[in-house]
Amino acid sequence: MISTMDSLRKALGAHATAQILLHAALLTPPSILSHARLAAVFLPLIWSCDIFAWSFGLGYIASIHALWATELLLFRDPRKDFALLHYETPVLSPPPPPALEIVEEKKDDSEEEIVTIAAVEDNPALENSEITKEKEPVTTNGSHRIAWTKAYPLSWWKRFIWVSKLVISPRYIGWATSDTQMVLYSSQPPPPSRKSRTTFIIQRLILLGICIGIMDVTNLYQYFDPYMQIETSIDEPFPRRLGGFFAEFHLDFLSPRFIRIAVFGLQQYSVFTLIGVIPSLIFVTLGGLGLVDDFCGRVENWPMIMGNPVAIAQKGLRGFWGVFWHQLFRNILTGPGKALSRVHEFPSQSTLLYAVQIIIAFGLSGILESTRLPRDMPSINPLRYASFFWIHGACVLYEIILVRGAAMLGLNGPRPLWVSAALAFMI
Repeated sequence: MISTMDSLRKALGAHATAQILLHAALLTPPSILSHARLAAVFLPLIWSCDIFAWSFGLGYIASIHALWATELLLFRDPRKDFALLHYETPVLSPPPPPALEIVEEKKDDSEEEIVTIAAVEDNPALENSEITKEKEPVTTNGSHRIAWTKAYPLSWWKRFIWVSKLVISPRYIGWATSDTQMVLYSSQPPPPSRKSRTTFIIQRLILLGICIGIMDVTNLYQYFDPYMQIETSIDEPFPRRLGGFFAEFHLDFLSPRFIRIAVFGLQQYSVFTLIGVIPSLIFVTLGGLGLVDDFCGRVENWPMIMGNPVAIAQKGLRGFWGVFWHQLFRNILTGPGKALSRVHEFPSQSTLLYAVQIIIAFGLSGILESTRLPRDMPSINPLRYASFFWIHGACVLYEIILVRGAAMLGLNGPRPLWVSAALAFMI
């Protein structure tokens, strides 16, 4: 027990050191260390700490942190390109005095760029990628919401808050991550009213209860299924008691493999949903009380972690991994592929670009998942678990080639036809 606690203490200490080094790197202004020098100085130190933590049992967490640090310090340049996004609905007020009208006219003639939140609400993906920062701290756009972005601050304390928010944002929600500006003027219709905090909290409470109920049911099922307790084949027939239960409800036509996979999938869905639901309830409530700022307390900054399952029927395996399944590590896993594509200047939206990103992302996913397996069980083969993701990556690439090839030949009929073909290949 003592040796186990010592190992855990060392692993946590190494992980904390790596996190402090990541903070220190991002707190260093570009005037002191350029982007290349910053990566050269801090990344080897961070990787060393993560490798040390991995050797003492924190393999999965250490691997994720190493990739996250590499994304922020090597593949991206947050100090130059990133900005924290803020927006709110302006309070109705009387018409401005003439002096303010003159200022508004000057703003229209200037080179100041405007960011509107209508695009963010209509397309949440823009908030993670191509929404941008402005030269000035605040801009307004007629009836639109007030929108502004906060670039890398000069003040040390403000910079510390800025960096602290960045390192906990693996999905880049609430961040502008590109210098490219989207200019939308007053001709744009105003955005729809956002969901109220009360509605948001009620919906999340209902979802919380549903997920807890699903987890209780799946945990109860595991008590009766030997496959969930001891090492048996996934196709092992059900015990008499459990088989009789399914026969009573006319579900005995379902195979043991299907039911066990479904139970595991429902359990994983509930766990990942709760990871997002619980903190969203806490912080949105605190935001309504004015105890936290809009970055943590705003409803729009808490989208669902799990996506819409309808995407699976629309896009097959691509819809499963790209839309339905959680995107917590999407930027971390696709960062190396995107960086390689930029270096080699692959054509945008090309099959080659997607192939590189898919191969690298699913390759890293398989390696990461294998780090979660216990080391003291010789019967567990890490390669088998890693190959699950590698095969899925190949199938996603197959779907892309299938659909694009059909489009080139003029045979691209209704999308469900090709989705069915892809799913048939998977089965």
